[in-house]
Amino acid sequence: MKSKHKYFKYVNKNKYKIINCNTCGYWHVFPMPTENEIAKYYETEYYETIDDVPTVKDKLDDPDSFYHLQYEDRLRQITRLLPSDLPKTVLDIGAGYGDFLAFMKNNGWKVQGIEPSIKAYQNIKDKTLNIKLASINDLPKELNPSSVITLNNVLEHLREPHKILEIIKKYLLLDRGILLIIVPNDFNILQYILMNTLIKNMPEKHNYWISPPAHLNYWSHRTMKKYIKKNGFNILYLTTEFPMEIFPFIGYNYIAHPEVGKKAHLKRVKFEKFLKKANLSKFKDLFYESFAKIGIGRDTHIYVTK
Repeated sequence: MKSKHKYFKYVNKNKYKIINCNTCGYWHVFPMPTENEIAKYYETEYYETIDDVPTVKDKLDDPDSFYHLQYEDRLRQITRLLPSDLPKTVLDIGAGYGDFLAFMKNNGWKVQGIEPSIKAYQNIKDKTLNIKLASINDLPKELNPSSVITLNNVLEHLREPHKILEIIKKYLLLDRGILLIIVPNDFNILQYILMNTLIKNMPEKHNYWISPPAHLNYWSHRTMKKYIKKNGFNILYLTTEFPMEIFPFIGYNYIAHPEVGKKAHLKRVKFEKFLKKANLSKFKDLFYESFAKIGIGRDTHIYVTK
């Protein structure tokens, strides 16, 4: 990240200032916490609530097959976009509990990954996934170049996200290979509408998506497209996920009442399962592509190449 940051808009949250940085092209915390502060947070605190938070346990056990559905979608796009002569190798940077790599391995891929959190690493069920405990800022030298590299909800956590992109481009991604980046789609139009309508009189809920120090950086679909081009990649495909911000407008205001969040999530899962059962994957792709084009959808999924 460049040393001089120009901005005109900012938000204060959790004792941090988050600026709309014209220099970097996206919102980020300013000034950034130190490397030691961030390393300590992710090594000891980020996953510490694993036994207490239902959504974290869901990710481990996947009781409603939500994550399996997501991974099927990603593999479908990877298969479509990746040249057929490249090897089926995947590197997951920020592998979490190894669930995505386990899915890819079960589908015939050779896998490897790194995970900086001790807590997450200890909860990896499959010990044959070739996942190393290591800092994302200090990648192990023994990592092999791969046809596919995934950064699933990683860049928003890094002090200098452009550095990992440079390493991937120079050393880790095979020519014509695919880098899949997934980040939250933040500062999007639905979030602004919610702040000016349903939660207008609840200032403590404003900017509810901002969560430093867990998230240091915030991109939208538009700013991520500009950012990835600026860092020397070509965009192959941009899509998103279900726009969860729609639910507060139809009676499931999980922002004001977090206890209804699970109900909203399960309705979204029911919709996804229906599409799969009806063999409507092409419709599903068009559905989410259309959302991405108008700037909504919970996450940005961007498939890029060197």
